[in-house]
Amino acid sequence: MKLFYTKPAMKWEETLPIGNGSLGAMIWGETKRECLGLNEESLWSGYYRDKNNHKASKHLEECRRLVEKEEYEKAEKVIRETMLGEYNESYMPLGNLYFTFNHTEDITNYKRTLDLDHSVSEVSYQTGGHSYTREYFSSYPGKAIFIKLQCDSPALDFKISFESQMVCKTEYTSVGLNIKGTCPEHVDPSYIDIHENPIIQGDKGMKFHAECNVLHCDGTIEEEEQCISISKASVVTLVFSAVKEPEFNPAMSYDEIKEIHIKDYRSLYEKVELYLGEEINLPTDERLERLRKGEKDNDLYALFFQYGRYLLISSSREGSLPANLQGIWSWQFRAPWSCNWTTNINAQMNYWLAQSCNLKECLPPYFELVKKLCEEGKKTAKIHYNCRGFVHHHNADYWCNTNPMGMPYGEDHGEKEAVTWSMWPMGGAWLTSELFRHYEYNPNAEFLKNTVYPVLKEAALFLIDWLYEYEGSYVTCPSTSPENMFKTPTGDSCAVAMSSAMDLAIIREVFGNFKRTCEILKLDDEILEEISERLSKLTPFKVGSKGQLLEWNKEFEECEPGHRHLSHLYGMFPGELFEGDKVLTEACKKSLSLRLSSGSGHTGWSCAWIINLFAVLGDGENAYHFLNTLLTRSTYENLWSAHPPFQIDGNFGGAAGLANMLVQDRNGEIKILPAMPSQFDSGYVKGLRIKNGKTVDIKWDNGELDTYRIY
Repeated sequence: MKLFYTKPAMKWEETLPIGNGSLGAMIWGETKRECLGLNEESLWSGYYRDKNNHKASKHLEECRRLVEKEEYEKAEKVIRETMLGEYNESYMPLGNLYFTFNHTEDITNYKRTLDLDHSVSEVSYQTGGHSYTREYFSSYPGKAIFIKLQCDSPALDFKISFESQMVCKTEYTSVGLNIKGTCPEHVDPSYIDIHENPIIQGDKGMKFHAECNVLHCDGTIEEEEQCISISKASVVTLVFSAVKEPEFNPAMSYDEIKEIHIKDYRSLYEKVELYLGEEINLPTDERLERLRKGEKDNDLYALFFQYGRYLLISSSREGSLPANLQGIWSWQFRAPWSCNWTTNINAQMNYWLAQSCNLKECLPPYFELVKKLCEEGKKTAKIHYNCRGFVHHHNADYWCNTNPMGMPYGEDHGEKEAVTWSMWPMGGAWLTSELFRHYEYNPNAEFLKNTVYPVLKEAALFLIDWLYEYEGSYVTCPSTSPENMFKTPTGDSCAVAMSSAMDLAIIREVFGNFKRTCEILKLDDEILEEISERLSKLTPFKVGSKGQLLEWNKEFEECEPGHRHLSHLYGMFPGELFEGDKVLTEACKKSLSLRLSSGSGHTGWSCAWIINLFAVLGDGENAYHFLNTLLTRSTYENLWSAHPPFQIDGNFGGAAGLANMLVQDRNGEIKILPAMPSQFDSGYVKGLRIKNGKTVDIKWDNGELDTYRIY
């Protein structure tokens, strides 16, 4: 499977991404001045420091009393002015590597490809009577990017240079270039516009180094002041590394290094095969445009599916950091939403495909991040709320601060609407769900005991203490539903209420997962009694006058009826709480219908969530409709998902949604082709995963199941 184009990229969202989990490049494919936009996952602004608000806990009870009296605006004001901490830091682009060619501009037979089967990108064209090719791959075993430039005669004549928005110095020598730089001490998020200098360089920022070395050149190499000049060559091979030292035997040939890279990559990628129809031999951007015009191209959905798997393999490998909002591919100095881990949906959605799409090897970075957040979150739980256990809110960065973030750098209070997203102490609890799910898919008592149990216990401890009894039931307060707002009785907009549906679903899931963990490990844990007592009196989900599942504890009028978040439907998906509950399932259907009739799903990741919801509801036609919508309305020409701007969660969530249309293993029941749309009339899939370490192959014909195998 390949993405291919007959012209260079004209914008970043048309570039082709390569990556080895840590080191990534975005390839433009220009013929005169090739550009590789480079990223290394650990380059972040800032440094480790305590961003917790040590005055926050003093105001918690005041806030709760105001909510109980339905003085919601006053409660929100208390939080905004007294309970928030600083925003987090930003993911930094490393810089751009340029190849400037001295050949004619009369180009023919141009082609730019990304081979998903082998994780190799290539640019080829003819000019001046010569054929030129460039090949790129980012090797996980080699811990570097390898580049091969070729011409069919000794006519390669080009210069290599590097530019960066970071403070750095580049030294050019006859063997390559050496880069040393420093990340900024602080960068305001792109949505903060109150400081004259949103970027503070300082001297506390992270130091980094990078190198681009010539491995082989059969031409002439000359040093120049701002570049390396290569002439009269037919083959040049280069290696680019950053932060981590490359790992390969210098005696190996380029082809041997490439063979090792492909073998490693395919050990993950080739585990799943999906066929939905014949491939149409047209450039990918033209296929996407045909789909937008209503023409049929089932294979493009299969390409999008496998591209999602490719992107996760390329941005999340053992020893790396987890995939962030843009995977690892970011080019802006103040990237959208700081290009961080947004933990009120996006970071979790990045890994929805990992289990079902047979990529468990991509999960260790996620687990390591959760462990780090658990340790930091114990401090925040104590300082902010005087609770045991660990808490994490809606955003995380490289430094793993866990405080509610809504206060600009240097300020002493939060921004106007910051509470809408920041006052959400459920991020850490949600993150733990993937740990237990990993055990369900890959039963391993050691992993359950050493990884799942200790983190789940800290999450459960916080929730035990966070809940308090009010009018005979346990409630959460203050409570928000991520980034959504309602109209108060006075007509004002507000985010703070009591016991949002998402709070209740996550609490039930965490408590349930902890109880099951203890049962499997045969542990009589001391907090099980507290959990049972909280669950016995936990306030129930509520259904509104239209038959919808209520998002908050009362039937408030929504400020934005078509809101992009579908948080109150968590119990339906990604949770399994409502599976088999007809009342709550019907309430979810009604809520989804109301949300969609008002325009929800207008962002890529939101559309992906909707695909998954319809899939678990067994509605194949609507699942397909929103899969089609995701590609035709929220996908760039290089098949990156658009919020807009680019966010990679739509790619991952969309791939997971397609897998859920084909097979599900939820609440003890396996469903084969549970949401098969009429448009996917015939096809097959091999290698999808279900729980208990099992794999599924499925074949269907004329919309009907032909054969399947579970092994």
